[in-house]
Amino acid sequence: MKKMIYGAAAALVLATTGCTGSFQLMQAVHRWHRNFENRWTDEGCYLFACIFQIYSASYVVDTIFFNSVEFWMGDNPLQISTADATITRINATTALVKSHASGETYTLTRAIDGTFAMTDAAGNTVTAEVKGSLLSMTLPDGTTRTTLL
Repeated sequence: MKKMIYGAAAALVLATTGCTGSFQLMQAVHRWHRNFENRWTDEGCYLFACIFQIYSASYVVDTIFFNSVEFWMGDNPLQISTADATITRINATTALVKSHASGETYTLTRAIDGTFAMTDAAGNTVTAEVKGSLLSMTLPDGTTRTTLL
């Protein structure tokens, strides 16, 4: 009888959620293996995550627990900040980066050779480096900021 009650409760929870949620845990796993500069390390970590069912486990936990809680409570209990800035794509090679901390806006442009150039609102060149999903900026005054893309 207990098994039937638990099974009915689980079916009710799964049937009534109807929310796909934000899948914060899945995104965290994906960012983890995409954050390496070396493509072989990236591939090795991806294979590790697939072989040892890390993707499957994070999907199941996200689907059953975190996204259900997000649906019923309004907030995902696993709040992973995906960026300290908002990045808005303008076209295939240009994006606007707005810092949440300072409110400053930068223009990020990707050249054909894969390098990046960044300028602030006044047109000053800012040194920008992208490593995996991290954007590091060195401002004209020498301060450095890092943002998770």
